[in-house]
Amino acid sequence: MKKEDLWGIYDIDYANDYNERYLLNPFSKTSSITELNVLKQQINKDTKWLDLGCGTGYFLSEFPGIQRAGLDISPKMLETAKLANPDALFFKEGDFRVENPEWNDMWSFITCMWGAYCYVDSVREVEKVTSNIINWTKTGGAIFLPVVDIEDVRPNTRIEYEHYFKDVYGGTIAITSVTWSWLEDNGKFHEHLVSPPAEHFIKLMEPYFDHIEVVRYPPYMPGWVSRKSILATGKRATPDPKNPATVKWQDIPKPIMKSSGPPFNPMSTIPNKYIAFEFLNRIKNGEFIRAVGRKLFRR
Repeated sequence: MKKEDLWGIYDIDYANDYNERYLLNPFSKTSSITELNVLKQQINKDTKWLDLGCGTGYFLSEFPGIQRAGLDISPKMLETAKLANPDALFFKEGDFRVENPEWNDMWSFITCMWGAYCYVDSVREVEKVTSNIINWTKTGGAIFLPVVDIEDVRPNTRIEYEHYFKDVYGGTIAITSVTWSWLEDNGKFHEHLVSPPAEHFIKLMEPYFDHIEVVRYPPYMPGWVSRKSILATGKRATPDPKNPATVKWQDIPKPIMKSSGPPFNPMSTIPNKYIAFEFLNRIKNGEFIRAVGRKLFRR
């Protein structure tokens, strides 16, 4: 998508509501907690962390005192990120498809959260973003990349990544990406988003790291999908295509909620009882009061 189109989507209203709508609602919070747990395992006092497509800076804000920085294409999202991370190294408005040679071998930890890479125009450009991330990661460093797979937008739909045809023409066919669009109820249109499967990212990263783990998220309810992230650790000083990284797929955890009654439809609205349960939790832990305060302050 063009920069101007992204600015139209990620405006000040979107930035103000983003965390509550996409990271802290009952459904998405399951993913956010899983991702925060991975971040806690990777981050220490010596970490130098770059978050690409940092958005509101929510994940960065959970680690005050750590050397951290963010890159995003939306100036309004960056305004929110700066307020949430006053001690960050910097926040930069920019495009992660562009090479930044001064960042090469600079960061011990790089993240690209919640499918920010999907907004580029082709699989080749996703591969360029991945190449930049690899180049910017220092020797011994790590990458954490949550993946938007086809089953995340079409629940429980799986497509085999590679298939060898020994009959007819022969050769191997790889499904390197799916493309999808999202028209929100508020009229925001996310057009032609590019989503390579986890296996494609693994193939790109294997020569450059010692270990790759596919992190599996607990489904929110029975019948829902288990999202995936790529955690690549042990960045090599030089790539070694003949000795690819060891790859481990985690088992799928148990669902967060136990469903009772009729089978859960993944595309249906979250049941009211779960919304009420989450609302009471937010009152108890103070999240609701803080959210109201933020709304009033912005007015």
